[in-house]
Amino acid sequence: MARFLDLQALPQIIGPRFADGAAERDAGDVFVARHYDVLKEHKVFSALVPADLGGGGTRHSAMCAFLRQLAHYCPSTALALSMHQHLVAAAAYNHRNGRPGKKLLERVAAGEMVLISTGANDWMDSNGSVERADGGFCVTARKPFGSGSPKGDVLVTSAPFEDPKEGWQVLHFAVPFAARGVSLADDWRTLGMRATGSHTIILDKVFVPDDAIVLRRPRGRFHRAWNVILTVAMPLIMSVYTGVAEAAARIGHDRAKKRPGDPTVPYLLGELANNLTTVQLATDDMVPGRTTSISRRAWK
Repeated sequence: MARFLDLQALPQIIGPRFADGAAERDAGDVFVARHYDVLKEHKVFSALVPADLGGGGTRHSAMCAFLRQLAHYCPSTALALSMHQHLVAAAAYNHRNGRPGKKLLERVAAGEMVLISTGANDWMDSNGSVERADGGFCVTARKPFGSGSPKGDVLVTSAPFEDPKEGWQVLHFAVPFAARGVSLADDWRTLGMRATGSHTIILDKVFVPDDAIVLRRPRGRFHRAWNVILTVAMPLIMSVYTGVAEAAARIGHDRAKKRPGDPTVPYLLGELANNLTTVQLATDDMVPGRTTSISRRAWK
């Protein structure tokens, strides 16, 4: 597979294909599985992995720009992809600062492994039940909103555990989708996001070895790990929503041209432009070292 180094140009190459049939996929609850295959061909899933670990060494700001452009063509693909990318970004940050992350990054780079997150729904309390087992833990839980899960290779999630000595904790770990007891519920029917494949992930007595636990934290309390996760995740995710807003504004502008005699149109377009600019400025401010070449394309 050839690496595509120019992420800024890639959306214009693959985007038209991704846009074709987007409405039909959403209406039919069809996950964008083929798009994931194309993204793997261009090694997009390993783009944020540091180059010395076999990845593309792409900057966080460049990935934000890529997702924002991709959202103009297929919002579902961009949004599902952002969930993978924020996990890679967090692992890369941790690795650079002497914390665990190297092994996960190397696995992503070696095989374009797709990571699936349930962090947003779990938040500080997490959910499920955990029992101690020989050499690890046995986890049972239902994890909603696993975007991209039909093509997932590894689930990055958490579950609460009552430690006999330290009390309630939340254990963070990764588990392969191929592990015994992992399955998907066909339950994602959310308007406008049906093609993200954000199905509930079911863990039925899944064994998690001790060495797979990457973090133990007190349950129900804010942990400094969220400082990393939220800082890298929100610019990626909001870049997608900003791209959707830009595409929607362009559609609205084009349709307004068909109503030349309507006196309300200039006021509505002005309000639309103001709202869009507010969103763009807010998102731009979230992305350190961003490039500005795509920020104002909505009206062109």
